[in-house]
Amino acid sequence: MNQLKLTLLLMLAFWLALPVAAQKQPEWQSQYAIGLNKLAPHAYVWPYADAAAIKAGDYERSPYYMSLNGKWKFHWVKNPDCRPKDFYQPSFYTGGWADINVPGNWERQGYGTAIYVNETYEFDDKMFHFKKNPPLVPSAENEVGSYRRTFKVPATWKDRRVVLCCEGVISFYYVWVNGKFVGYNQGSKTAAEWDITDKLEEGENVVALEVYRWSAGSYLECQDMWRLSGIERDVYLYSTPKQYIADYKVTSTLEKKQYKDGIFGLDVTIEGAAKSASAVAYQLQDAVGKTVLSEEIPVKSRGLSSFITFTEKQIPDVKTWSAEHPNLYTLIIELKDASGKVTEMTGCPVGFRTSEIKDGRFCINGVPVLVKGTNRHEHSQLGRTVSKELMEQDIKLMKQHNINTVRNSHYPTHPYWYQLCDRYGLYMIDEANIESHGMGYGPASLAKDSTWLPAHMDRTHRMYERSKNHPAIVIWSLGNEAGNGVNFERTYDWLKSVEKNRPVQYERAEENYNTDIYCRMYRSVDEINAYLAKKDIYRPFILCEYVHAMGNSVGGLKEYWDVFENNPMAQGGCVWDWVDQSFREIDKDGKWYWTYGGDYGPKDVPSFGNFCCNGLVNAVREPHPHLLEVKKVYQNIKSTLLNKKNLTLRVKNWFDFSNLDEYILHWDVTGDNGRVIARGTKEVSCAPHATVDVTLGSVKIPAGMREAYLNLSWTRKEATPLVAADWEVAYDQFVLPVAKTGTAHLPEQSGETAFTVDKESGALNSLTLDGKELLNTPVTLSLFRPATDNDNRDRNGARLWRQAGLDNLTQKVVSLKEGKNNTTARVEVVNAKGQKVGDATLVYSLVRNGGVNVQATFQPDTAIVKSIARLGLTFEVNDTFGNVSYLGRGDNETYADRKQSGKIGIYRTTAERMFHYYVTPQSTGNRTDVRWMKLTDKAGEGFFVDANRPFQFSVVPFSDANLEKARHINELERNGNVTVHLDAEQAGVGTATCGPGVLPKYLVSLSKQSFEFTIYPIK
Repeated sequence: MNQLKLTLLLMLAFWLALPVAAQKQPEWQSQYAIGLNKLAPHAYVWPYADAAAIKAGDYERSPYYMSLNGKWKFHWVKNPDCRPKDFYQPSFYTGGWADINVPGNWERQGYGTAIYVNETYEFDDKMFHFKKNPPLVPSAENEVGSYRRTFKVPATWKDRRVVLCCEGVISFYYVWVNGKFVGYNQGSKTAAEWDITDKLEEGENVVALEVYRWSAGSYLECQDMWRLSGIERDVYLYSTPKQYIADYKVTSTLEKKQYKDGIFGLDVTIEGAAKSASAVAYQLQDAVGKTVLSEEIPVKSRGLSSFITFTEKQIPDVKTWSAEHPNLYTLIIELKDASGKVTEMTGCPVGFRTSEIKDGRFCINGVPVLVKGTNRHEHSQLGRTVSKELMEQDIKLMKQHNINTVRNSHYPTHPYWYQLCDRYGLYMIDEANIESHGMGYGPASLAKDSTWLPAHMDRTHRMYERSKNHPAIVIWSLGNEAGNGVNFERTYDWLKSVEKNRPVQYERAEENYNTDIYCRMYRSVDEINAYLAKKDIYRPFILCEYVHAMGNSVGGLKEYWDVFENNPMAQGGCVWDWVDQSFREIDKDGKWYWTYGGDYGPKDVPSFGNFCCNGLVNAVREPHPHLLEVKKVYQNIKSTLLNKKNLTLRVKNWFDFSNLDEYILHWDVTGDNGRVIARGTKEVSCAPHATVDVTLGSVKIPAGMREAYLNLSWTRKEATPLVAADWEVAYDQFVLPVAKTGTAHLPEQSGETAFTVDKESGALNSLTLDGKELLNTPVTLSLFRPATDNDNRDRNGARLWRQAGLDNLTQKVVSLKEGKNNTTARVEVVNAKGQKVGDATLVYSLVRNGGVNVQATFQPDTAIVKSIARLGLTFEVNDTFGNVSYLGRGDNETYADRKQSGKIGIYRTTAERMFHYYVTPQSTGNRTDVRWMKLTDKAGEGFFVDANRPFQFSVVPFSDANLEKARHINELERNGNVTVHLDAEQAGVGTATCGPGVLPKYLVSLSKQSFEFTIYPIK
């Protein structure tokens, strides 16, 4: 407490020492005006109805809690001088005002402009006639929202203390109750509270907030997100007795020899005077409500603060808390009067666990863990107001997809999120609401300006105090992308002085002293290995952000995890990001689309485009295909096949605290004709981090198959609240070769096949079955793909492709040799500038069963071509040919560097289903390791494709040109065709929007290459 008092005194001294001239600016223009009359930061001390409500975290059911969410009267102006200056007076008439929903950002309710930028300050722009000049923000263009509502205090609250809490209001606001000034606040992501007891009246009361879009605090809220305004989290009242529980701090760790016995400590702060003697007591109950610890201590104070420390106690063989087994106890704290009557009850769930850096490794409960994480911004269609239902959906999806850690990027989040992570088990990195990215990391960085220390300290202090009792929080973060300097050194020092049981990290500290974890973002595998090769490193490498999941992305994830699983001091990371920050809108033609930066306001509005759309799920929580890759690579059960004859497996248990006997192994051997040859289940016992060999036994595979597949699938024996017993938590697959060749999979001849080759281009321009044409466009070479977000930033990507003109190619015949059943065309492949990008030889032959074999050889001209997206064939057919079946990896989109999640099997889908609606249209729908594919209409007419080696393909309902041009989904136009790609090779997707591009081994070779496909018309 001495350290805390010292910090608060320093902050007060800073404020009092301001020159008089500086204080003439309005408070919202000062970095020192971090709040007025606010209660000191503290843990949530909501008054609960009973112990059951504490266990459930259901403070809203308390008779002493009142939500002020709902409809408020609202007035909005662009210029502060135009605001209704006396609107807070009860007599002010608001009959002409509109209603607005609280919580909810006003830009999502028809006021002002939603602006998305990443690294810059949105107000540092000609649109607002302003250049950044901390602490000042635009004045004339600073929007102001005036909020009012009425409420009645319940009769049962008479003669009690009443607190007003605003959980989150951005960016600065003043508060009045019944016309009386209450205070102000700056800092939008932690609760601000005021004691309003002396301002209340019997009957109807009026609360008013005057909210400014920008303030000095905006310089510390330069996060990669939509810049929005208004009341975005809950507003509520709660009531306590005159003497009340003001704060409490729980210690719930483990002894550090065996990590089996729990250590419990409790400090409680009592404020206010009591009429008679009082006491404070606690009970610690286990999951079934049995009291395991309790104590009661008299309160001696008569109006002054009482700091009460209960005796530290030990619990033998405590049920520990972890992400795998989130065992919780319930702490009930009671304030009692002289007769022993309970006057106030509060408390929280308690989890016993340790979090530490031990021997250079990040450990939970003494065990080194791998961080299988994601970052999570708060986002919904309301802005940054996220409902409880949406939070529950988030955590369910995370648990189902093997995510064990969430980083609150880049600010403390809604208190319900912490309850969920405690209850269901997610390790949490809680991050202070500090990012001054727009000032850079150099001399201008606010990290180096000590006049900003009070603001940095306040945000760190409030983050810690509000959430210090949550077991889910295993790491504190000082902030994000704000440079490093004295302010982060002091916040680190303070946090380490009050926090003895959790590490503290800060990415921009790099290898300076003020971080316990080396947490650099977006480092490549090579850079991680370079760090690990250094001598005398004592901090683990955990990437706070990696594999930027923007658009079609998350390539190369396996390569990261090969490092993490084989190097003790490289311990994982957090994917950027969880959810696309996009909004669903309807255009003038009634077509829906996802929006991003620049889609609101005037043409020159500050914008960082679609960089806000980098989620594992879209804005309404529908998974993107790459979430399945995360699930697969993050899975905690991994197998290798030791013996193909008797199917002996080596199973590695990557769980930290779970034996595999909590799971059931389901296995089958399935032939390449889709038939199951053998199947079974098995229970396997294997301790955490151990391996075990399991023999399934030999399986006779029938003749006629080229290969079969051993499929392993793990499910839970017993369901958990978020993961059902039939949910596949892990899987592996192994190919069992049977014969090198085989024809059983090929179709029988359906009729008379004929083809013709264009004499100018050498392309297959007609393919008929019994005279019926199947092609709508010629079959041509394809070297380009509609660029993904990553392609547009990859140094080996779309820039080079477009420079070489691969997006607009023609074929010119050099020589054409026609035989009875075959045609050979030698062609030059030329771009729109007339430059030759390569030479190709195309051999077309009529083969058995009515197939047309296409053999292609391509030699790129490397003076022009520095990179190619793919090597294959493309054509369009009528969209009636929309039914797709194939033997290959599925049934999800896969690419060369993102295919761990695809299991080889026979899948049936459609062109429409194969297309994934990324926010910005781009290449999508690819399938890898394909043995054959079939495309038909409803009557079964179409064609079957085979190759001499596994290939890749896609069938999508839009043209490549349309996909390449469209910037939004509503710009996609169906032309009556579907586009088919048959690829021998295609580049991976990488993660170059922020981080490494496609790894060299996943690029398409620029050497001379040959490939072939056989196309069988069928009916």
